[in-house]
Amino acid sequence: MNRKYHHRLIVLFLAVFIISCGKNDDPAPSETSFAFLESEKQVNTISQTSAQLLFSVLAAQFDDDGTMDNEVSSGAVVHKVTYNSTFEGEPLLVSGLISVPDKPGNYPVISFQNGTNVEYSKAPTVDRSNELFLVLKNFASLGFIVVIPDYPGFGESTQVFHPYLEKDDTLPSLVDLLKATREFVSQDHITASLNEDLYLMGYSQGGWSTMQLKHEIEQNGLEDYQLKASSCGAGPYNLNRLNELLVGQDSYPMPYFLAYLMQAYHVHGKYSNPLNEIFANEYAAKIPDLFNGVTTGGEINDELNTQVEDLFQADFRTGFATNAKYQSLQTALTNSSIDAWQTTSPTRLFHGENDTYVPLELSVEMHQDFKALNVNDELVKLIIMPDADHQSGILPFGIASINWFLDLKNK
Repeated sequence: MNRKYHHRLIVLFLAVFIISCGKNDDPAPSETSFAFLESEKQVNTISQTSAQLLFSVLAAQFDDDGTMDNEVSSGAVVHKVTYNSTFEGEPLLVSGLISVPDKPGNYPVISFQNGTNVEYSKAPTVDRSNELFLVLKNFASLGFIVVIPDYPGFGESTQVFHPYLEKDDTLPSLVDLLKATREFVSQDHITASLNEDLYLMGYSQGGWSTMQLKHEIEQNGLEDYQLKASSCGAGPYNLNRLNELLVGQDSYPMPYFLAYLMQAYHVHGKYSNPLNEIFANEYAAKIPDLFNGVTTGGEINDELNTQVEDLFQADFRTGFATNAKYQSLQTALTNSSIDAWQTTSPTRLFHGENDTYVPLELSVEMHQDFKALNVNDELVKLIIMPDADHQSGILPFGIASINWFLDLKNK
């Protein structure tokens, strides 16, 4: 992306947010007793005019056909909600955002699962300047109800350590927000209503989360929802393969990703190895204190080492797949990986061709695994974004996804 234009785009996003902000700091309980929804508060509003301006700029920047801004049919109202879920089998109050059109109607839902985050201040319900979250909130003006979970460990649930790339402790919070959303829109003061159509999207960790949620819904169903399509960007679907690819490199620019994964699994008892059987002693001693909700990913990287040979123990680099002492970790990563299955709803796998954070091979191999099951290419499609790395692929992924969803919605 052109740096000058990128700066102008950031300024525009901030301006849209500031102009349309209508914050209410007083949390309000739900109007009646619900099984999932606990409380809500309006955090900002978005005018139809500002939404049209935003999507005009995005359409021009990302070579859209120029019609996306013509799809804007309303403004939007954004709410923070708290809702009941479970974590490690116990009840947990968690949080998320719900952005709804400000005009009456029956709307489909988009559930967006965000990418890797280590900072409490960067959770969707807290960070009001994040470009991607601002764009997502504006999707409601295109005729969708948009929901964005914080994930356990962020927002209202900082008392637990985030279950990074852990299937069993991530999925409940995603499913339960969709259930809470049904309750939320049933209230008299919410003018928008839901139809049954559901779209899923997410990038990086969110691509993995979206694929997990897609599988869960297709296998077990979700009352009052019909899954229409899923857009998964740059997801680490096979975690053992991810580990194999990364430790097989000479260097890796985001060592905190792997440290986060191992620390989360360690905290939650997913494997039996001490950290110093995986990481060199110097880094194993540091890692537990680095993931404190305040230290940034960049700062954690600075405390680690991008040279793979120096970061990891030699036994782990060379013997992870064969050494019996790593069996519990292999099993844990397998349990939270996602295999291809006979999917029944359209799916797109986006990945930047120059991604050095989450290797492109993971999406290519996921696509190949679906093909091996004779899943039609039109049902699961791989889209490699030319010249995009992990970061620069985020907005193109988001715009391509919403355009696809709009096409499906308008058919």
